[in-house]
Amino acid sequence: MTDQVPEPIKPERMMLSVVEVAHELGCGRDTVYALLASGQLRSVRVGERLRRILRPDLIAYIEALPDEPVPGNGRWER
Repeated sequence: MTDQVPEPIKPERMMLSVVEVAHELGCGRDTVYALLASGQLRSVRVGERLRRILRPDLIAYIEALPDEPVPGNGRWER
């Protein structure tokens, strides 16, 4: 019998890139940029060019989403 060494636990990162947030939300980065521009999702600047979303801000955005489905006609809207 061989002893298996467990993989080290990776702590969750506190600051996420726009692409990482898009992956977490299952949307595109344009959608994340639109959420940032509208103020629905907060971000911080790191240096002159980098924009990061704090994990607690992402969680707050998700928790603020309505529990009810948005009424519609069953078709995708643009």
